[in-house]
Amino acid sequence: MFTVLSSIATEYHVLSLAAASLVGFAGCLFTIKLYSRVNSETGSRRHLSLFLASIACASAIWGTHFIAMIGHDAAIEHTFNAELTILSFIVAVLMSGLGLFLASLRGIPLFIELGGLVIGLGIAAMHYIGMAAIIMPGVKSWDLSLVASSIAFGGLLGALALNRFARPCSRYCNVGASFCLMAAILCVHFVGTAAVTFIPVSGMEIGPSVLDKYTLLTTVALALGVLMLVVAAGHAIDAQGTRAATEKYRYFALHDPITGLPNRQYLSEMISAQLVEKEASGNQAAVLFISLDQFKAINDLHGYGAGDEVLSAVSANILGDLAEDELLARFNGDEFVAFKGNVPNLNAAMLFAYKIRDIVMQPIHWNNYTLNLHASIGIAMFPDDSNDLDTLVLRAALAAKRAKRIGGHQIKTYVDGMEEANRRQAVIAADLKSVISDDQLRLYVQPQNDARTLELTGYEALLRWEHPEKGLIGAADFIPIAERTGQILDIGQWVLEAACQHAVSWDPAIPVSVNASPLQLSRSNYPAIVSQILIETGLPAQRLEIELTESSIIEDHDRVLQAIKALRDMGVRVSMDDFGTGYSSLNTLQNFPFDKIKVDRVFTQSIETDPRSRAIIRSAVLLGHSFKIPVLAEGVENKIQLDFLTEAGCAQVQGFLFGRPMPASDVPSNVEQALLTEELRTNLAGSRQTGRDKQRVAS
Repeated sequence: MFTVLSSIATEYHVLSLAAASLVGFAGCLFTIKLYSRVNSETGSRRHLSLFLASIACASAIWGTHFIAMIGHDAAIEHTFNAELTILSFIVAVLMSGLGLFLASLRGIPLFIELGGLVIGLGIAAMHYIGMAAIIMPGVKSWDLSLVASSIAFGGLLGALALNRFARPCSRYCNVGASFCLMAAILCVHFVGTAAVTFIPVSGMEIGPSVLDKYTLLTTVALALGVLMLVVAAGHAIDAQGTRAATEKYRYFALHDPITGLPNRQYLSEMISAQLVEKEASGNQAAVLFISLDQFKAINDLHGYGAGDEVLSAVSANILGDLAEDELLARFNGDEFVAFKGNVPNLNAAMLFAYKIRDIVMQPIHWNNYTLNLHASIGIAMFPDDSNDLDTLVLRAALAAKRAKRIGGHQIKTYVDGMEEANRRQAVIAADLKSVISDDQLRLYVQPQNDARTLELTGYEALLRWEHPEKGLIGAADFIPIAERTGQILDIGQWVLEAACQHAVSWDPAIPVSVNASPLQLSRSNYPAIVSQILIETGLPAQRLEIELTESSIIEDHDRVLQAIKALRDMGVRVSMDDFGTGYSSLNTLQNFPFDKIKVDRVFTQSIETDPRSRAIIRSAVLLGHSFKIPVLAEGVENKIQLDFLTEAGCAQVQGFLFGRPMPASDVPSNVEQALLTEELRTNLAGSRQTGRDKQRVAS
């Protein structure tokens, strides 16, 4: 150690030591900085960063060595061999590149330290080739212990340098790694230089191919120039990478990651400027709010992967058919916003909405499934409905909610009053949260009768909400809201339990029918819930009838079919409610095993005025007979309707003519019901006779 320190103190010029240390440390910093990008890049950029880091490392090693050697006083005249000097630089590049490459192979333990060891050995190799390049009139005597020490120092400090970089314990480890690498270079140089003694030999001449100190200084300057070019290239890569990263982050900040569509923020940027132009020119524009109708059922049945595929497919299908003045953005969840800039009138906006609705209806294939969707679309016009984008989107969303609330697959335009209606619905949704815990639900029933004998055949369970402030609220005013909020699951189970509990005590033991919501049917455990309630209440399964609407069947075809089969296997009857209001009633009857068909009241109540309603009812009865399924007509309010239904062959009827909904606790006894039935027969018989007398008088 004394020999090394003595050599540093007596054989080196202070300025050369300072310059060598400065160049070396700067080169080590640049090496670590360039190398830090290797593991975060791929392909050609990764290879380029690895190459530049190797050049920077080699320049630091080589430049430090020869700058120090220029200021070294060997007490003997000497020059440098050109070939060996160049070879020393090449070795430094190759060994640095190999070491950095090995350290970048993160999959193998200790390859980081192995790479640093290779760099340290490369420092030693470069040093001793550089020392061999010294030409002088004499010979070199080596202290092998110092030679071994220098090599050991180089390897250990090189391994430590990459260890600190790759396995940091603080944010300053990059600087620490640079110091360790610089220490490796200096230790190899000073210990290795102290290991040699120059012994003059009189009469020995210096051979050809030599570099004097001035030429070597020029060479070192060139090497430093190379280092500066490497640094400049690194900064250029940094700048390019920063720009690319900025653009990438901006893209992700302004686009939806699933569909690639502009998101809500970008929508505002894109459309706001156009609205300003439209306002200045006096032109109109349309904002559409698009809500997918069956998306939640797809997520529940097939998983979020299917939902993502649906969103991507719908987006791609719409984008492929947009005109130049039309835009599409994903707003939230299963909701999109579309914009059309050149809209002469509302009809043009409606045509745009119809186009989008038709595109959404295109079948989507996923994992051997065919997924079918509908869309509820709301329209707000600029500037008639507002000249502010946020307000336009809000009002288009309110119109879309209205479209969804009346059954979905509809297009509605914004009208005044929708915002107030939305606020009222929000209040109802909030009040619904405590409707069960506060015991505000009431079960009502309505009788179902035989169309010919007028005998009671069963009851349909109906729901009322006894609101503490608003009084008795019908199901139509709050069930759609409960469907949207998911509260229908608890409410539906409450209705089923209450209906079964009341039905157990009825005399005679007649059936009770209970509606099941689409959301209930989407749960795979629905049949199990029904079974558990039947067991707890003691109601025989044959006395329970579950009513399903056609819309709930279409939303989740496979799961509903499984639920129907499971319910019928346990003895529960299943009926199709609201027959005739859907788009594929016949197809539904072909594919699902129903026990009863219920014709919607809208057809019954227009029997006297609409020939098409009469034709639909006759067709429904004919279908029922063909499938051996009884048909019940809802909404019977007078004797003319009853006579037509009886003549058409309808098996059962339900409506105000036979009794209004009543509390389930007020169901009459067997004797009372017999009296009511006889009274009903008498009244109807008298009315029919009066009708015949009037016909005779008229004739």
